[in-house]
Amino acid sequence: MHDNVDYACYARMPGASPSMEAIDARTARGLAGQAIQRLEQLHDWTPPAEVVPTLSETLDHGGFTTREAFGEEIDRVKDAVPPNVLDGLNAIAENAPARAVTTVPVHADCFWDNWLADGDTVTALLDFEWARFGEPLDDWFFLIRFSGRHATDVLDLVADRTALPKDVLRAGCELREANFVVSDLRIAMAEEPEAVADQLRRLEELIAGRYWWSLPRSSMA
Repeated sequence: MHDNVDYACYARMPGASPSMEAIDARTARGLAGQAIQRLEQLHDWTPPAEVVPTLSETLDHGGFTTREAFGEEIDRVKDAVPPNVLDGLNAIAENAPARAVTTVPVHADCFWDNWLADGDTVTALLDFEWARFGEPLDDWFFLIRFSGRHATDVLDLVADRTALPKDVLRAGCELREANFVVSDLRIAMAEEPEAVADQLRRLEELIAGRYWWSLPRSSMA
């Protein structure tokens, strides 16, 4: 037996993580619209004083913190990255803000595996391990990027709901993905050399393939 073990038991919410590749566009847009509403409620939440220190901690989450820190991460992996990709990463870093905005609570890991849906109804958002103060774009990136073939539809929904210009939304998501992939590449180079090729492919898709700027047109009006 162990003393001082904190635990909690919760009733299981109905549903399962939706497979965005398997569902039709109308259902995907419906689920994404509900997810956006839930995230907006989170962004509007004022946390009680006792949790503010936790949400204010600087986490080793691989996301964007400052332009300087991103540049340092790029320097750590530059010998493994093709010159054209390295140039693209440096261009993203040069256009990045000096530091991340930390004004609202964000989930910071709200890809679709962390949602539950029962049919066409979102029932829960799970796994708040990375929750912190950030800006809404930190969540919009995950929601859009992991929507598979419905990514353009979800991007359109976020842009319409938030009134963010689509170019601003694309650039903000690209910055965040670049940070995550560069961080993952640096870790792979140090600890998992067998994963380096996969991370380089992700960078190729992001930079050379201009993922965020080449998404297809929306599948629904």
